[in-house]
Amino acid sequence: MDIEKKLKEFEHRLRLHALTESEKENYLAIERKILDSEQLPVSQLLERARRIKPLVRLQKGDISARVKTSGEFSESDLLCFCTPCDIRERSYLYDFTPERIVRCKGKPLPVPPREKVGEFTCYHETGDFYGILLPSVNEVLQQIPAEIDWLDVDAFELTFSSLNFMEVYDGVLDRHVSDVILYRFPNRLSSRLRGQDVIFEGKRY
Repeated sequence: MDIEKKLKEFEHRLRLHALTESEKENYLAIERKILDSEQLPVSQLLERARRIKPLVRLQKGDISARVKTSGEFSESDLLCFCTPCDIRERSYLYDFTPERIVRCKGKPLPVPPREKVGEFTCYHETGDFYGILLPSVNEVLQQIPAEIDWLDVDAFELTFSSLNFMEVYDGVLDRHVSDVILYRFPNRLSSRLRGQDVIFEGKRY
């Protein structure tokens, strides 16, 4: 189904919601942006996945602690790289275990000092049930805004304003909404991480 047809169907569904004309126009713009992002060629998506890695934040610096995606971030939190998973997997965050941490000599591979390149709002499919947050890596990589040079990005961190799924669920879009922080490392991504396999639809690249 082409984008224009999908937009027409979405515009029709907007009638079910009590929205102003301005709100309808805004939702149409967001939906078009999402649909456009999904047209990214697989070759380009894989190239982004080779260059840009997800960071996972654990509370209190404990490798057995829960993943932290909301609230106040602290210097005592542990940021870590994760082993490859299918970039379409839902969800690389909420199925996270200590075994998924990239290690060096038995300890989590240190995340180098980083600088923030940008930040953007990301929209995530809900799957069969909107009551569970299930973001995927490919959604983030696809939706990096055009004004941000993705070649200057080495890693990203995904955050939610709340862990209450109803507070981050947009019923008009039928998607969860996150904020994504993009980072650059001064010495760029290490060869070890750049050399990780990229898994897409069960195949390794």
